[in-house]
Amino acid sequence: MEQFSYMLDEKTNLQSCVNDFRQKCPKSYASLLVTIFPHGNDKEKIQDAVKTVAEALPDATIVGSTNSGGIALGELTVEYAVITFMVFKDTNLKVITYDGKKIANENASQQFLDECGQMEDLVGIELIAVPRYFDAHSFFEDLNELPEEIAFFGGNADTFDMSVPSYLFTRDEILGSGILAICFCSKTLRIHVDSVFGWKPLGTSMKITSTDGKKVIRELDGKPAFSVYEKYLQIVPGEHFHQDTLEFPLVLERDGDTLARLPDSCRDDGALVLNADCKQDETVRLAYGDFNEILHSTQVMQEAIAEHIPEGILIFTCVSRITFLQDNSWLELAHYNHIAPHAGIYTHGEYDRVNGRIRMLNMTLVSASFREGEIPEGKKPAHLPELISMNENLSLVQRLARFINIASMEIEAANKQLKSLAEQDRLTKVFNRGEIENIFKYHLEEQPEHLSAIMIDLDNFKSVNDTFGHETGDRVLINTAKCLSTGVRASDSVGRWGGEEFLVILPDVPLETAISIADRLRKRIECQPPLDDGRRTTASMGVAEVQSDEDYINFYKRLDANLYTAKKNGKNRVVG
Repeated sequence: MEQFSYMLDEKTNLQSCVNDFRQKCPKSYASLLVTIFPHGNDKEKIQDAVKTVAEALPDATIVGSTNSGGIALGELTVEYAVITFMVFKDTNLKVITYDGKKIANENASQQFLDECGQMEDLVGIELIAVPRYFDAHSFFEDLNELPEEIAFFGGNADTFDMSVPSYLFTRDEILGSGILAICFCSKTLRIHVDSVFGWKPLGTSMKITSTDGKKVIRELDGKPAFSVYEKYLQIVPGEHFHQDTLEFPLVLERDGDTLARLPDSCRDDGALVLNADCKQDETVRLAYGDFNEILHSTQVMQEAIAEHIPEGILIFTCVSRITFLQDNSWLELAHYNHIAPHAGIYTHGEYDRVNGRIRMLNMTLVSASFREGEIPEGKKPAHLPELISMNENLSLVQRLARFINIASMEIEAANKQLKSLAEQDRLTKVFNRGEIENIFKYHLEEQPEHLSAIMIDLDNFKSVNDTFGHETGDRVLINTAKCLSTGVRASDSVGRWGGEEFLVILPDVPLETAISIADRLRKRIECQPPLDDGRRTTASMGVAEVQSDEDYINFYKRLDANLYTAKKNGKNRVVG
């Protein structure tokens, strides 16, 4: 394939770009993709641009979207349009559009999956969406059914002034909502999608305790969500709230990835309206922009892109990166000139796919690298200039941010250690009596269909201490706790009830199954290494299941009575 990209400035108009491309275009090809990224959202000008290209290139696939800025020739522009021509030798294209005003989200996603399923050799999807009137998050969740090897990338169509309409367009239509997808079908096309964030977490973790739909955080740690910005950064709600928070997004951990979530606005009730999804009970932290880290991580990504030796690149990057880097924005784009022809846009939301899951991103740079066929023998990656180091330019604010971040991490680690000490039995490292009792009462309040427990008492334990000493007795207790902890599910809980007694809580387990589990645990305990006199460690166990409307006290009495029966009837047995 070959790519030819142009920036339409005062010296270069659309017609001259088309004429230049026609002179350079290979004589034969399988398909031609022309992408127009206009300046502004004037529908008449968009239609004129499409008409000019269509008349000159009647067999071209023409697509485009409004945007917050264009990228070409290693530069960004918020004043000029960008056009790129991608010529494929062995790749076929199919364009799919859905108008969010006319088709329900679930119908659109199912139709899209059906259409993709009928395509041969589908290797990649570029998708641009106008989320207005369209639930992009749910649509993407359904698209996760696509085979994992299919590359996915794109971003939101918008404008630098978000108060005016955004558009998607093809040769035949202009849409003010919905999606535009370009599907790449080929046996030889390789598409590599890379992304980079660069902002760094700051301060302590906060839990999303209340949401209002998929893109609104009502409360963080039980308080109005905006208060985190007011408390730590003295940013208050108002018309400049979005602009003021650009440098300080929220970041959350999901499926092993760090995702940014940037507030678009703040409601009167203190809720934060985001540009991408969040989930209740997820934890978030504030993040801050580290100029050096952003440039360094971007350039490391570009070195990885260069290894693929691409023939063309499409870029979708967040407009907030312009706001943060300002006059230095060109630094994270300049290296593309050394790699391959490229073009792209600035957006208020980007997409990629990691481990089969499509991600909605903020403040991220996404690059899709294209190459048809294998790397030519002897072809080496482009040599990139040395990484730029800005350490000498670090501001006092950035140094303070680093200090605060490290201090917060140390405080969090100390708090976790204190919490562990408060919950754990110091000797056996399982839950202590207070915590295992709290866990049981919590499950009891949830009123599950089944809730069972096992009370365990080590047989003749006093004689172990008396004969061999407390060091041996402690070792028996530790080994017993390990037998119990490793012998149950992660959703079960093990605690030391006191002395040589332990309690195992089994949520969603009926009595018959709990008795079987108890007998298996009894055998595990008996298989511990024998004591010095050859004796085996044994345990008696009482098992019970919570009955309808039974309170904690009555249940404990029945459980303890079953344990007493096991001890009375010869020990080393289970009674339920």
